[in-house]
Formats: sequence, structure tokens, C-alpha cells
Amino acid sequence: MVTEGTVPAEGPVKAPLLGSGFHTSVGKESRAQTLQSGKRQIQQLGSQLQLNQHCLDTAFNFFKMVVSKHLTRGRKTEHVIAACLYLVCRTEGTPHMLLDLSDLLQVNVYILGKTFLLLARELCINAPAIVQPGVR
Repeated sequence: MVTEGTVPAEGPVKAPLLGSGFHTSVGKESRAQTLQSGKRQIQQLGSQLQLNQHCLDTAFNFFKMVVSKHLTRGRKTEHVIAACLYLVCRTEGTPHMLLDLSDLLQVNVYILGKTFLLLARELCINAPAIVQPGVR
């Protein structure tokens, strides 16, 4: 019999901790898988746009920044990938429009635009306006 203020013979009773089965290494593995998958998707979509390796590497660097800032939560990965590629197109001055990515992915251009604007703002990337040659 245990009286108030004493510890039972078996030792103190421990309540189960929430999330006690979660290990930090699991998060690192998941992050590595996300990055690996992201790199593969950037390569695939970038090759369809005929972007060079420098642009693909830059898009992947943007994607790594997005993942590290947890900006992928609640967003489809393909939308984030497309936004990263479009960021590169704008910063490098390639002749691609957001509509090109929208057509490739069969996604509403306004959804991609919203993701693009969020990433540009959160990553503090100044995406220059598109200037068409001969148009003023």
C-alpha cells in the first residue's frame, strides 16, 4: 500500500511522453529525401525548359533555402519547384514566362504566381521585371 507522499516500490510512475518515439534523425532523413526529390524534379522540369546547369544549380540552391525556412509546408512541391525555377528565369534573364511552367505542370498560373511572390519575398530575392527586346 502506498500512502500519500511516498514512492511506490516499483519506482516513480512515468506518464507517457508525447512524441517520445520521435527521433531527430528521422527529421534529417526526411529533409534529405525532400532535397533529393526536389533536385530530381528541378532537373526534369528544367530540362523541359532547356535551362543550363547553372540555372538548375541556382534553382536547387533556392529550393534548399525554401526547405530550410520551412516554406514548403502546406504547398505542393511541384509548385515550389516551379517557383524556384521561375525565380532563376527572372534573375538570370532567360526568355521564360510563368505561363510556360503553368502549361508544363497543368497548374493555374495564378497559383504559381502566388507561390513565386511568396518565395521571392521570404527569400529577399529581387526578381527583375521582364523586359522584352524592342518594347518600351
